[in-house]
Amino acid sequence: MILVDEVPLVYVDVETDGKSHVGGHIIEVAALRYENGQLVRSVSSLLNPGVSLPPFITGLTGITDDMIATAPRFDDIADELWDLFDGAVMVAHNARFDYSFLKTEFQRVGMSFAPRMICTVKLSRALYPNEHRHRLADIIERHGIQVAERHRAYDDALALVQFMEIIRQTHDLGMVHAAINGQVRRPSIPRYIDRGEIDALPNGSGVYIFEDEAGKPLYIGKSIHIKKRVMSHFIRDTTAYREFKISQSIRHISFRETPGELAALLLESHLIKTLTPLYNRKLRRARKLVVTKRSYNDSGYIVLERDELDVAESHERELIMATHASRTLATQSILSAVKTYDLCPKLCGLEKTKRACFSYQLGKCYGACIGKEPAEAYNARVVIAFSNKGIEPWPYNGAIVMTEKTDQNMSQGFVVNNWVIEGVVKQVMDCDAYHEPYEAVFDMDAYRILRSYIFRYAERLTILPYNK
Repeated sequence: MILVDEVPLVYVDVETDGKSHVGGHIIEVAALRYENGQLVRSVSSLLNPGVSLPPFITGLTGITDDMIATAPRFDDIADELWDLFDGAVMVAHNARFDYSFLKTEFQRVGMSFAPRMICTVKLSRALYPNEHRHRLADIIERHGIQVAERHRAYDDALALVQFMEIIRQTHDLGMVHAAINGQVRRPSIPRYIDRGEIDALPNGSGVYIFEDEAGKPLYIGKSIHIKKRVMSHFIRDTTAYREFKISQSIRHISFRETPGELAALLLESHLIKTLTPLYNRKLRRARKLVVTKRSYNDSGYIVLERDELDVAESHERELIMATHASRTLATQSILSAVKTYDLCPKLCGLEKTKRACFSYQLGKCYGACIGKEPAEAYNARVVIAFSNKGIEPWPYNGAIVMTEKTDQNMSQGFVVNNWVIEGVVKQVMDCDAYHEPYEAVFDMDAYRILRSYIFRYAERLTILPYNK
């Protein structure tokens, strides 16, 4: 428990070079240590980050390149600053921001930094619930706090000292302690997220959506434990750049529950392609499939070519030997197969010549390109080289319904035919089942999910023929 009259408090503010904490630097820091309400020690200094400042930072803070040219570097003050926090609680406005930069700067000089923290944004929210804005500028204006220079570390830190004193004078100390320890006891969440949204998250499986101020999706994820997975993002946001960016932008969290993991995986993939959230990359919709495709020449040898197929061209699937993320990776995959299985570069689409390939002259091709190696032997090596890299043949006669085995009151089955999801069958306990249509187009990510469940996790499913 933190009792503000009994524990040292270090009021902190940092100004930065405008970059993220991962690659950015602190250009000014102020840390004011108070014990029993009295200032006992402080560190306040400009810092030389070793890079020029962007104009918008100079415009915001008034700090120029000339001002920091002769300033110390962070490692020059690291020991003094670290000692200042000994046994104390850090107080900062949007504490996660200041902490992220301090933690990174200390890590660069081989020092660990992990103080307990009080965030005055959260404290203001808890003690002034009727106020709609809790930026430092709003708090300064609301309470008539005197500040010499805004966006300078010492003056902003001093404003926090005054804010804490105002709180202690206008609120019951027990209420203040409850508000402080409420945020310390519970896992920290981004400053703009209402705790009620976190409490409302389910413990079961499904998909969660981080949204910005306009309600647009920033990130979509899935989990079999939604609340736990969401909180893991906020635990990591001081060390992982993407998590940090998300936590600074997130305003709301929505979710969609599913009966199990399969449904969550497929829903996540579908929503990412439909809503294209800013921070999701891997499952974005691909209009083209980059593939290695086979055909046969007049002599019966398999000939390979790299191609881009429209995702709707399902009739081409039986010709696909492998799928790739890009044409470059397709070329690399074919080169690897040529070297490993002594395939012919000419037949693999890597050389254009009317004569024997260059590898034949080096003894690395057995002459398939000029008919010397039997087609059956050569084709067998091609098939082995690309086994499990293409699209599996559909293992059923017609459409099936795949339903997860769960303990939920609601079941959800996917109508699948030839790796295409044609619909969803949902049923709530003691109610009639109902059918929802689906996109009904081939999707590579959905294929991989379905294939994994059919061939690796079949025991988790009930699979039945689909009868309309």
